[in-house]
Amino acid sequence: MRIEGSVAVVTGAASGIGKAIAEQLSLAGARGVVVSDIDAEGAEKVAAGIGENALAVRADVADEASIQALVERARERFGDVDLFVSNAGLTVTGSFDAPDEDWKRAMIVNMMSHVYAARAVLPAMLEKGRGHLLQTIAACGVLTAFGAAPYSVAKQGAVAFAEYLAVEYGDRGIGVSCLLPQAVNTPMLAASVSSNEQLALLKENSEVLEPEEVAKAALAGIEENRMHIFTHRGSADSFRLRADDADKWVAQMRAIRSGGRP
Repeated sequence: MRIEGSVAVVTGAASGIGKAIAEQLSLAGARGVVVSDIDAEGAEKVAAGIGENALAVRADVADEASIQALVERARERFGDVDLFVSNAGLTVTGSFDAPDEDWKRAMIVNMMSHVYAARAVLPAMLEKGRGHLLQTIAACGVLTAFGAAPYSVAKQGAVAFAEYLAVEYGDRGIGVSCLLPQAVNTPMLAASVSSNEQLALLKENSEVLEPEEVAKAALAGIEENRMHIFTHRGSADSFRLRADDADKWVAQMRAIRSGGRP
């Protein structure tokens, strides 16, 4: 998909990766950028920074009616949506014994939100014979996340849904991409650690990318119509190992989980 001249909607765009994607879309020549977030004030601030080709709209991705209203606002201002970036998400920790409400929340925000987005924009895209869906999922969507079963399962469901859409509608002009980053210097990352010291240690010992780096990788992947957009070294290698030798991959992940080296 060509970004220049397109109309794009980005959810979760008040900060972090979503904000960076919205800004990069404008720099790449998008005709209209809809900056959406449950944080209305944050979305307004990002849209104001982008300029006249941006519109801020408050939306809750866990509410399908809110997503439908978001798309209508986008159409009223800019016309049909060419690109929908389902970026909003949240981390839900816990194991098999996590409360049902945590599992439901993880599934709705991290998986069903992509279904709601598809319902809102795919019919019009299919009529035109073109359009693109980008889902910000995280590398755990094709791997796993330690100590976060609801999050991992929901993210893997999101990847499965994206792959289904690509198979089902790719021949009708619909592009689908999964953005699969690991650690990114965002408010979500900061909230996932218990102290500034732990955050500093993580940045020192892990590859922590800036949101702008991830956003640029996302835009390149969209224009190349790539299914999986990996941003961190080693993610794709681990994914290939998982496919080639699941037992070896599980052993490697156990070693990492216990603090050792694979």
